[in-house]
Amino acid sequence: MLKNSSVKFLFLYLFTFCFLSSSYAQFDKKQYEILGVTVVGNKSADASTIIVNSGLKTGTTVEIPGEQTLNAIKRLWALNIFSDVQIVIDKIVGNGAFLQIKVTEYPRLEEVVFDGNDDVSDKDINEKVSLNKGQTLKPRDIYNTKSTVLKLYREEGLLNAEINPKIYLFENADTIKNKIKVNWRNEKDFSDRYQTETEIKNVSRTYVNKIKERILLKFDIKEGKKVTVRKIEFNGNQAFSDDDLKDAFDKTSEKRWWKFWNRAKLNSDKFEEDKKLLVDFYRKNGYRDFEVLSDTVLYFNDNQDARIVVNVYEGPQYKVRNINWEGNTVYPDDVLNLRLGFEKGDVFNYEKFTRNLRGPNEKQTDVAALYVDNGYLNSNFRPTETVVAEDSIDISIQVIENNRFKIGKVEIQGNDKTIEKVVRRELYTLPGDYFRRSLIFTSLQQLANLQYFNVEKIYTEGIDYYPVSDSTVDLTYKVEEKSSDYLNASVGYSGAFGFSGALGITLTNFSLKHPFQLGGGQVLNFNWQFGVGNYYRTFTFGFTEPWLYDTPTSLGFDVFDTRQVYYFDLRQYGGTLRLGRRLKWPDRFFNLSGFLKYQNNDIREGQRYYAEGKTQQFTLGTTLNRRNIDNPIFPSQGSSFVLDGEISGGAILPGDLNYYKIQFKSEWYKRLFNTSRVALYTSADLGYLNEFDQFTRNRINPFEKFFMGGNGMVIATLPLRGYEDRSVGPKDDGSAIGGRIYSKYTMEIRGALAMEPIPIYLLAFAEAGNVFENLSHDTDLFNLKRSVGLGARIMINPIGLIGFDYGYGFDRISVDGKDNQWIFHFQFGRGF
Repeated sequence: MLKNSSVKFLFLYLFTFCFLSSSYAQFDKKQYEILGVTVVGNKSADASTIIVNSGLKTGTTVEIPGEQTLNAIKRLWALNIFSDVQIVIDKIVGNGAFLQIKVTEYPRLEEVVFDGNDDVSDKDINEKVSLNKGQTLKPRDIYNTKSTVLKLYREEGLLNAEINPKIYLFENADTIKNKIKVNWRNEKDFSDRYQTETEIKNVSRTYVNKIKERILLKFDIKEGKKVTVRKIEFNGNQAFSDDDLKDAFDKTSEKRWWKFWNRAKLNSDKFEEDKKLLVDFYRKNGYRDFEVLSDTVLYFNDNQDARIVVNVYEGPQYKVRNINWEGNTVYPDDVLNLRLGFEKGDVFNYEKFTRNLRGPNEKQTDVAALYVDNGYLNSNFRPTETVVAEDSIDISIQVIENNRFKIGKVEIQGNDKTIEKVVRRELYTLPGDYFRRSLIFTSLQQLANLQYFNVEKIYTEGIDYYPVSDSTVDLTYKVEEKSSDYLNASVGYSGAFGFSGALGITLTNFSLKHPFQLGGGQVLNFNWQFGVGNYYRTFTFGFTEPWLYDTPTSLGFDVFDTRQVYYFDLRQYGGTLRLGRRLKWPDRFFNLSGFLKYQNNDIREGQRYYAEGKTQQFTLGTTLNRRNIDNPIFPSQGSSFVLDGEISGGAILPGDLNYYKIQFKSEWYKRLFNTSRVALYTSADLGYLNEFDQFTRNRINPFEKFFMGGNGMVIATLPLRGYEDRSVGPKDDGSAIGGRIYSKYTMEIRGALAMEPIPIYLLAFAEAGNVFENLSHDTDLFNLKRSVGLGARIMINPIGLIGFDYGYGFDRISVDGKDNQWIFHFQFGRGF
């Protein structure tokens, strides 16, 4: 029914020309006035539309045979809806003629089905196939679809797959309520029938009449057996073994009985890509003349197995002799050589050379990055390699530095809620300064750490810069607002202490001037913590201005009130005043802050451990921290460390309590597999607490001591998964009394499943820690309680984090006398 369109067109073109010439030869190209034009054979195409597209108009003169009729046929063919077009004279009246346009339309597609496909799903096929219901179906559409599906089978290693397209015509239809059953018959074999059933609302006679003129296209698929690679051989290789070269392949491998996860299927396209990887492998090792001469795939066992033979030419291994720079005026040769990373006698690693010259390399230390980072946006490098001996090359690199660019305008887009100055004060790129790419990255990092914006888009689409002259470049930072304010809701449960947690609200982008509009970058928070059944609660209210007088100085305060009636009976209330400053030295990631805290303690029941009565506590503390991470939600590279120190009383502060406390925590993040979605996290956490006066041991606030164990949701407790809450550390009659020294070490492998709009990641952890009563000869910071486990986290704004850990403690017997076992930890509300 469907024939090749191009051949058909050529045939009809010549046929029409010859027909008109022979039919009217006796008239010898006679001219006629068109008395009328009619159309026959059209089904879905409108007759008037066909006449208009032909260009033939009643009342005009046409020469028959001539260019006008041939051009009319061409125009109708160009519509791509006809498989046959003819123009004939229907009747001649005097000097006039009635013309008739005869057309045969391409059939329209009602449905396409695939039969016999098991290894390749309908979903996979439909994602690649571009056939739509109601479209005209041409022979090339069928051919392209068949080729597309065959390619999918080649990718699956099914090189023996056969596909046979069949066309089915409408036979009859039955309607039952809102369903229609249609019977189709093969246009070539009437005994071959196929039935479809479709649920359609308001089935009408019009619908049935429409599908009568349509066809069903069916692809019968015989998948055959997959081709398995049994052997890969190399000829011509001397420097490397066959196994080395096989390892260079990524997708093509031999079938081995112990590699049960690897089907070793043959994929022709992937094999071509692997041959390119083979070239890269040799060039990394200095074989710049390497070539794949030929390859042969030998099939056997009824084309189900294959042996691949690859013939290669290795050539000599080249080493670098001399590197010469030409045209460089900004940086001397030794600086550029350091960036290039080659010394005389080194093997010429082409990939390393290209990466370190033009970049990008992982650490942004390539030569091009050096120039771009200092404003030379149009710098260019033209290397020339000259073979100077059998195994040596000289490299000459022509440097074209061009102009150094300065920053013109700096614009911000997308900050619908956050006011512009809050964004602009985080930027390190100022108009008039020289362009530096490193400062752009730092600015993007600062915007990401605000947590006001979509972090992934900041790094992928957050900056656009374009030259406006030969020495000026304009910058545009693009941000996308997201919800950064959240309910600080959290809850935890343990068998020993029951429920504990917090409920509150934190507005991280608050504006004191415009409290109902937000966007001012200030922090306002209210928090209610509860725990130990119904016997503990504390209220906290705080406010922070991170940029006092538009300088990187933070000022804030907190007030609190605490009541506990569990084991101890006490009440505490007071407030804290905080002051901080961003530092420029040693680098811009350092912060120094301090606080002054007043606390009134009323201990009514101390259980012989805490002195009863009313006391006042004045505490002075300072924090030095450095935080340089790429993403505040899911860091994948960078580091953070915090050094905290505080004193209460002592020689300079009033009050009844006298102690000092020092804590240090360092965290490191490292990307794995060169992706920001998988990261290695390690941390070390140490703390020490002691009195100024050894005779005032009962004067330490209960919550200043260190407790450990569980998920950390119980008040003043360091987490150690795999153990019960507060079970690790000193005890008195089985009850935790806290310690003055602790150490804890953690390692996690984290994998992010999603980052936006809902961050989700999985983790596997190993950690160890312990709490010691005091600094004595028995204290060993490496006498640790160990655990391993798995966990998951999901952050849902404005609720907060929901997560769980399933940990196994190896040392539970020494902690609480119980057998080692897996323990489930649930948490709700804590951040990443």
